[in-house]
Amino acid sequence: MSTYSNLCAPATDERSLSDSQVLDGTTDPRYIRTEELTGLPSCNTPASDAHLKNEMIAMVAHELRGPLSPLRLAACAMRRASTGMPDISRLVDIMDRQIAQIARLAEDLTDVTRISHNALRLCVSEVDLVDVLTDPLEAASVAVVGRGQRLTIEVADWTLRIEADPVRLMQALNNILDNAVKYTPTNGHIDVTVRMQGHDLIVSVRDDGAGVASELLPHIFDLFTQSRRTIAASAGGLGIGLAVVKAIVQAHGGTVSAISAGPGHGSEFILRLPVVRQ
Repeated sequence: MSTYSNLCAPATDERSLSDSQVLDGTTDPRYIRTEELTGLPSCNTPASDAHLKNEMIAMVAHELRGPLSPLRLAACAMRRASTGMPDISRLVDIMDRQIAQIARLAEDLTDVTRISHNALRLCVSEVDLVDVLTDPLEAASVAVVGRGQRLTIEVADWTLRIEADPVRLMQALNNILDNAVKYTPTNGHIDVTVRMQGHDLIVSVRDDGAGVASELLPHIFDLFTQSRRTIAASAGGLGIGLAVVKAIVQAHGGTVSAISAGPGHGSEFILRLPVVRQ
């Protein structure tokens, strides 16, 4: 079956085509057969759509990375120049946090393309659990203070040794914690528990925030899944972070799951990773 493309139809031309003209494609010069365009394959296939999506994501990630270095340099220069000026220092702190968020988004977008090509690689080594937990938990502690939330942390054994990719694992924890902060209201609570079960490291992040609708729950880790857990537009997001979490956990041979009683009843995300050294 032939397909047709509308090439550069004049924006001011509002003439309507008859059904026979649209279906036949031969009675109006604005419509030509796609196969007559040399070197332009049809883009109406799932494979070509997926390729185009990946190309767009890679391009956006590249464009996001470009301004990060000059922004970091500018923030650093402003911090040096603002010694003894607390108001300016607070503004620089805001800049640093926003730059870090952009950097994380760029990294997540890059990982999306890696995941789609099955190219997500791990650099596994034996590390102390405390080294993996410290940065994500400190970042979450700062974030909850800024939003008037309460964070509790319970780690059964800080001395555990694990065999994992520490950078990737920290990335997954950052995304899970950022998700909890984003969907928990002011004065809300976020509870983090870390324990061991055999060779499995189990990390639970529970909040009393917006919750997850039952129809969304089975798809919460799918790429670009958007949640309507809140009416605040700023809490929307692109639905990338949790998909990256799933890919990182699965690359470690583990699983990740989400539990929620529904909108307004909070949620719990559980990471189970077979990485504990004994």
